[in-house]
This record gives sequence, structure tokens and C-alpha cells, in this order.
Amino acid sequence: MNKQIKHLFVAIRLLLLANAIIFAQPAHTGKGEVIAVRLIELKAGVDTAEFEKFAYEQFNPGHEGTVPGLKEYIAKSDRGTHEGSYALFMVFDSQIVRDTMIPNRSLVEWADKILVDKGLWTLWNKLNDYVVEGSLGNYNDYVVLK
Repeated sequence: MNKQIKHLFVAIRLLLLANAIIFAQPAHTGKGEVIAVRLIELKAGVDTAEFEKFAYEQFNPGHEGTVPGLKEYIAKSDRGTHEGSYALFMVFDSQIVRDTMIPNRSLVEWADKILVDKGLWTLWNKLNDYVVEGSLGNYNDYVVLK
């Protein structure tokens, strides 16, 4: 009888654990958009009018509708505590899309091919002419809680 009670307690514990796993709510569903924010620090002496012209005429239009699941653009703050500053925004359709495209913080081959084929690496290299080296590495990715 003692052995049967022990087996019963083990079975109950396993059942409770299985229910907890099955019915637990994940912290993120992976469905919310990801808004990746890279603050842009311009190099000393950069002509901001020239930089903005590059953003308006080349970088932003070059990325418009180019990579499926991703909107990417440079923006300028016109209000707030950092008025006049610049940021690069990458808006992924979902956390799943971001993690599929850039797992382990490295671009996958198919996404890299899109950037090569569409000439986007040229735009990124030109962006580096304006931006302090390494400054785009200071970032936060925000997951919209859905």
C-alpha cells in the first residue's frame, strides 16, 4: 500500500506539472511588432543638412518595401528631451520575423542576399560615413506586447 501511495503522489505531481506547462502564458507570444531603435551619433563636423538629404533621398526610399516583414528608416526628433537627435528605426512585423531574420544577432543568408541584390549594403556603408563607429551598436529592441 505504501508503494501505491508513493506512485499516486508521483502521478499527481506529474499531472500538476503537465497542466502548468500546458496552461502557462508565455511572456511574449512572438506576435507583437518589434521596434528596434538605434540612436544615431553623428561624427564631428558632419553637415546635418547633407545627412538629412542622404536619409530623405537615399536611405529611407532605398529601404521602403524592400525587405519582407521589415520597415526601416532614419528619423529626426522634433520634440522631447533629445530634440534634434537622429535614430534608426527597424520595425519588424513580429518577434518571430526578427528572430528568423536575425537569429543570434547575425543576419541570415537569405536576408543578406536581399540587401546585396537591392544595393542596401551600399546605403549602409554610406551611413557609416556620417555615423560614429560603433554607435549603432547601442540599441534597444522593443516588443509590442500582444
